[in-house]
Amino acid sequence: MNLGRWLPLALLGLLPGTLRAQRVAYEGGLSLATGNYFYTTRTTSWTISSGIAYTPGRLIFRAALPLYVQNSSLIRGAGGGMMLGGAGGGSAGGGGMMGGGATGGMMGGGGTGSMMGGGGAMPNFRAALGDPTVQAGWRIVNRGQTALAVSAGAKVPTTDTADYGTGKWDVGGTLSLARQAGAAMVFGLDLSYWHLGDLPALAFRDPVAATVSAGKIFANTWGASLLVTAGTSALPGYDAPISIGAAVTRLGKDRLWGLSTMIGFTETVPDFSIGASWRIGL
Repeated sequence: MNLGRWLPLALLGLLPGTLRAQRVAYEGGLSLATGNYFYTTRTTSWTISSGIAYTPGRLIFRAALPLYVQNSSLIRGAGGGMMLGGAGGGSAGGGGMMGGGATGGMMGGGGTGSMMGGGGAMPNFRAALGDPTVQAGWRIVNRGQTALAVSAGAKVPTTDTADYGTGKWDVGGTLSLARQAGAAMVFGLDLSYWHLGDLPALAFRDPVAATVSAGKIFANTWGASLLVTAGTSALPGYDAPISIGAAVTRLGKDRLWGLSTMIGFTETVPDFSIGASWRIGL
């Protein structure tokens, strides 16, 4: 789980001033996702992400690198936190452990599907580095009880289908809105679009995703939220990804961390996923 995705830019505008003022921070995450997707064999994936965020004023720049530990090559990483299918068709996305509601829902993302050649079940887990991701964003509105932000990101193809990558560039953007109601409630809406790099034998449709979230802040230090995320499939004829989730966050003076879980309702998302993320000022 990449905290750069589960902590939308709009939410940063509503965080305590000590957290917003951090110019450099370490962002990391650990997540577990499991599901059959379109296959008869269950794929279980652990993802460990490490990255750096630089926040000069209303701008933010992020870079992160994931490490996948997985028991099959049927599922691969793609832009926006999505997971593409390996051999034989299918995908996971949309409720993958990234993306997120503007309340700090900490999850979400687009949905996609693919039918790539190669890959298959493995008797044991295997670890491999994924493609690094980069993001640049701008908090357009950052005052009072409303925050609005836009961002653009890319997945840099440093790995290929021999590991858990696709060998193609993915680029996309996100619009994130957060609104605080009263002293404790926060509502969020996130819209994302990703252009996925086509494979030699397969052209993807560019997926669009939306996450709606509602959360409550307790004593200015704890937060809890519920969210619903859905998106369009990258291949016609495949189910749209739909997931629901819940998250809890802890805000500190110079750091925050969160725990989140997600349940998927379609074949294009994990059946279940859980993760932890953190941000530490440097």
